[in-house]
Amino acid sequence: MNHFTTYNRTVIEWLLLAYFSDQGQTFLSTPSLAPRSETVLISPAALPTKSVEKLEPKLLADPDLAVYAQDLGSGKMLFKKSSQKSQPIASLTKIMTYLVIREENDLDEIVTVPLVATQTEGAKAGLYAYEKLSVRTLLEALLIPSGNDAAVALAVHNAGTEDDFVVKMNQKAAQLGLKSAEFFNASGLDIFEVVCSDEDCDEVLDESVFGNVMSAQDMALMARVALQDSFFRNTVAKSEFYGTSTDGEFVHQKASTNQLLGTFVNSKGVKTGFTGLAGQCLVNLSEDEDGQEILTVVLGSSDRFGETKNLLTWIWDSFVWR
Repeated sequence: MNHFTTYNRTVIEWLLLAYFSDQGQTFLSTPSLAPRSETVLISPAALPTKSVEKLEPKLLADPDLAVYAQDLGSGKMLFKKSSQKSQPIASLTKIMTYLVIREENDLDEIVTVPLVATQTEGAKAGLYAYEKLSVRTLLEALLIPSGNDAAVALAVHNAGTEDDFVVKMNQKAAQLGLKSAEFFNASGLDIFEVVCSDEDCDEVLDESVFGNVMSAQDMALMARVALQDSFFRNTVAKSEFYGTSTDGEFVHQKASTNQLLGTFVNSKGVKTGFTGLAGQCLVNLSEDEDGQEILTVVLGSSDRFGETKNLLTWIWDSFVWR
């Protein structure tokens, strides 16, 4: 079993991150942030400076909209709106599912897909009950087409049950200092709860819907952790998932859910999410023509891709890196 490797960073980088990032204290106090051995080292970066005459970007007037944008190299916050409000995150949940699996399971481990995974709702990778796939293939199915079936299969493989896996997700959130986070499942699906008067539910006493929650700012922190892993970076940048069972009998092929891949914003991927409760959510990593990487988080939007394009256009027009 592999473990996290120490993320070696120069003293200058740590001081810059502590000074410029809203979450510098969290980064400095949280040990072993890098997920496993395949680490992307972020070199000392140029610092973004904002032009004083630039107005804030025009965003949609969604009451649940939360936004956070950050220069990945320096950790400096570039824009925020309701960024500390804890709210539903839908399939952005799968970034945490990924982190737990990468810490505790090897990519070459073989998983037998349980029946319960194939019975999950929402977006699926099209897995078959009892087929065998590697953890590597299931992680790709988790991140690229956002397979809920892959999330459940990985959770059960790791912990025996999804509920027991969720305990690990919440423990990992606490370890990383994600104070706004609370997880109830591994996929991000909304959970509908009905309270009945009796076993036959002749009378419904109460109905509620809830889901996994986190703030946009904490989501950026979690994404930064995942992006230290080259396997994560390479996977989320793919426009299509293609995987086979270990015996070659079953083939799975699905397009990425990230519509920003291949557009003018030069998206390098990360993760989409959508449920009726959470609205449209997106964590996106884009790179400008000079190699500056911008991490954006949009929660509770009615146009996550358009919102992210507007935000990135404003950032690149408003900041100069020196």
